[in-house]
Amino acid sequence: MKFKALILIIIAGIAFSCKPAHHDIRISQFLIDSIKSQEIPDSRVEVFLIKASYIGNDLLLTGRTTKPEAVAKLEARLRQQQVSFTDSIVRLPDPALGDKTWALVNLTVANLRTEPAHAAEMATQALIGTPLKVLQKEKTWYLVQTPDQYIAWIDSVEIISLTASEIKAWKNSDRLIYLKDNGIILNSTERNARPVSDMVMGGIVTIDKNGKQKGSSIPVELPDGRKGFVNSKDCRNFNEWSAEVRPDTVAMLNCAFNLFGRPYLWGGTSSKATDCSGFTKNLYMMSGLILSRDASQQVAQGTEIAKEAIWKGLKAGDLLFFGRTATKEKPERVTHVGMYIGDSEFIHNSAWIKTNSLDSSRTNFKPYYHTNLLHVRRIIGSSNQPVSFKAHPWYN
Repeated sequence: MKFKALILIIIAGIAFSCKPAHHDIRISQFLIDSIKSQEIPDSRVEVFLIKASYIGNDLLLTGRTTKPEAVAKLEARLRQQQVSFTDSIVRLPDPALGDKTWALVNLTVANLRTEPAHAAEMATQALIGTPLKVLQKEKTWYLVQTPDQYIAWIDSVEIISLTASEIKAWKNSDRLIYLKDNGIILNSTERNARPVSDMVMGGIVTIDKNGKQKGSSIPVELPDGRKGFVNSKDCRNFNEWSAEVRPDTVAMLNCAFNLFGRPYLWGGTSSKATDCSGFTKNLYMMSGLILSRDASQQVAQGTEIAKEAIWKGLKAGDLLFFGRTATKEKPERVTHVGMYIGDSEFIHNSAWIKTNSLDSSRTNFKPYYHTNLLHVRRIIGSSNQPVSFKAHPWYN
């Protein structure tokens, strides 16, 4: 009996050893998370959503990523640990997309969301004529990347899917960028003309080669083929504008005050409504530079200006970053951004676009925000400038 019991114990031990224990999954997932923290410092601009599970004795890796080199490091570590695995990770862009790996925004302002659902949080917005890199499709939604590298989901009705050759043809086409803060594309030059679409500052449309300019009305075509006319004084040839535009303090201040009073919108980036970083992004966009999307990303651009020099070293156009200072328990957290306009004042979007002061004696500017000022960054003239429209390969 003792011999039989010993045999049963040995057999059970062998069988158990052939099945991976639950803690092995936890170890594998911990390894995945550690690779992600090392290789993906900002999940807003890179995707690394990998999960580990078991099929039989093999570890199964599933999910999606935009960074295959991070997967290579993960798999090298697994081999070092002599873990047998199956790689079912989708490298983005998803091969299932075929050759439709690009898109143009077809609405004047398109909403991009954190998940493929209209009820999901709005992550950001993209303006008409913005080129997008398409990464994956899920039902009627596309995971896309914007020119500032931000990744989010967009409904298929808001874009026109394109191949690489089609986006190249678009880059070689005659395009117009809309410079007025808002306007209308009309279906004709007649007095009773009707709207084809609205327009917002920074939107891009192509010139209709088959149309004829009538006075100041230029024939244009939207990404989906709709045609109409815009006033020549409200726009410029995109190639000429992107080659000539430079960050200009006076122009930025004029742009900022033209948007004065516009409402705050979480995720907003258009001249209709913005959040705080969407507002500063707009100001630099009209100076030809593509700022990063969020305040916590914009703070890494430009050159740091010492806060000690705040009363004499600041220049109009500098970006002011506010938030939570670092403590023993919690790291620093940038939560707000505005643009300095001179004389201790800055303009920003907080509920609406307004001015405030860093000077506590300015009682008409309460709250004055001085106590939670974290950083001042100078973009204009910095060697660490954001990429320009002219230099961005998605536009030219």
